[in-house]
Amino acid sequence: MRILISPPMRFGEEFTGGARRTLEVYSRIGEEVYLCVDKHTLSKVDPSISPLLNKFKLVESSSTSRKDYLQGFLHCLSTAKKADVILSYSEFSLSVAYSYFLSVLSRKPLVIFVHHVTEELRGNSRLHFLLKLGFKGSKGIICLDNPEVIEELKRMFSCKKVLPSTNGINVEDYYTTDEKICDGLFIGNYGERKGVNYLANIWEAVNERTSAKLCIIGKGWKEVPKNSIYYGFVSEEKKREILAKSKVFVFPSVYEGFSLATAEALASYLPVITWDLPWAKRFLTIKVPPYDIEKFADIVIDLLRDEEKRKQLGNESRKFAETLTWERASEMEKKALYEILNQ
Repeated sequence: MRILISPPMRFGEEFTGGARRTLEVYSRIGEEVYLCVDKHTLSKVDPSISPLLNKFKLVESSSTSRKDYLQGFLHCLSTAKKADVILSYSEFSLSVAYSYFLSVLSRKPLVIFVHHVTEELRGNSRLHFLLKLGFKGSKGIICLDNPEVIEELKRMFSCKKVLPSTNGINVEDYYTTDEKICDGLFIGNYGERKGVNYLANIWEAVNERTSAKLCIIGKGWKEVPKNSIYYGFVSEEKKREILAKSKVFVFPSVYEGFSLATAEALASYLPVITWDLPWAKRFLTIKVPPYDIEKFADIVIDLLRDEEKRKQLGNESRKFAETLTWERASEMEKKALYEILNQ
């Protein structure tokens, strides 16, 4: 099977967790895979990503420059005509629309991957009509194996086949160290869905009794909680270093498809604290009743004061992370693709 992945993938600060997941899964899928890439950001590829890219047939296109946008689209289209299926690796409107028009013009089936059900997908966007068009014209949907996501998609697109896949992690890339620079760590772009307001209140409660330092990795933060260090966007190598030098992963996110940040923290021997919500049930985390700020803060403080307990939970985290493999994700993805295409 020949698969074309679109829209053009961006690199550097534009590189997303969803893009990373796509590379990990489809580099192992055992099929002929073409990848549309944004040629203007290709030089900004993180060194840890380069070995994955080498496993794809790259189709240089453009998604960051209006000047050669059409030319780039036509380049992807010429490859789409040779493919057996078009895969949209993102559920956002412009991504789905790009892939949909490739599908229509090449007369090849479209499959859409959904990481999580966004507000845009629920209809809260002026571009929702593009999503409706793309999903209606698709052959089927693959999504992360989160029961919340699966059930909501089946309600929204009852006439479409919706099949699950999953995520994984390369645990051997993650480690820990005796040197610690962060008491608490949060990884995520600024947004209400990530629980950033809860994070601020939790860390304020923690600092009423300690002087603990919170480190934040992610984009879009204009204001950070008290006693925090904001790293912004960092390389994969730097992120792993900060994970290794942290004591506790503090993650009061409200909604996730599959939280890659949580998996990375577990692989880094960190105790992970989350709300007791459906998305977190798959993970080995310390789960706090939603949305008990004081209870969450109490657990953070208890772990910061008890090094032995942190190490014990950290070892358990690592063992759990070892069960999350990209090989399993690739097998599920391949099975879902064939089932959708053969219906």
